[in-house]
Amino acid sequence: MIDLSGHTPLRDSNNYKIYQHPEIEGALLKVRVDEPVRNHIFPRYAERRYGFLRQWNREANEYLAALHRGCPEIERLARFMGYAPTSEGPGLVVEKLTGPDGDLAPTLKSEKAALEKGSDARKKLKEEVIELLNDLERGRIIVGDMGPENIVRAQERGGKLVVIDGLGERVLFPLTLFSDWAFQKSNERRRKRMTRGY
Repeated sequence: MIDLSGHTPLRDSNNYKIYQHPEIEGALLKVRVDEPVRNHIFPRYAERRYGFLRQWNREANEYLAALHRGCPEIERLARFMGYAPTSEGPGLVVEKLTGPDGDLAPTLKSEKAALEKGSDARKKLKEEVIELLNDLERGRIIVGDMGPENIVRAQERGGKLVVIDGLGERVLFPLTLFSDWAFQKSNERRRKRMTRGY
């Protein structure tokens, strides 16, 4: 077990405390801190088996599928490095992505908020978002929970936008895995949502 007592989180969110991995320089530990929520009277298989960690199961499945296909677009994802028990709870080990200052990489949300609406810089940012969406679509990578807080600009990828969270579909029957039509429709909706407001 990794002892995190005396370690200060680099970031906090509703669901996670994010720590520098004490044993691996280029890795982070995302520790679940939210209370498990039961959404169904009769829980689904994944809910029974993984509880509130079922999201990690989905994300690992999507990452492994991209790895299996050998698609170069996997570089648009933070590397998945496994799991670890910690003194604070279950931890997901992921690649540490950084900004130019060496701190954690800035999110798309923070970059967009810092730019004036309608400015050339915002238009350029929109083009980069479209490029990311094109790469994910080309690699057939499903990001069910795509939002500007789940995307960062990473020096480790030459300053490109990278998805750090939200892989896989949350639905019981993931049609996007089996149907090209469903995959395209899902991407169209995501593209419309992600390119709004620039």
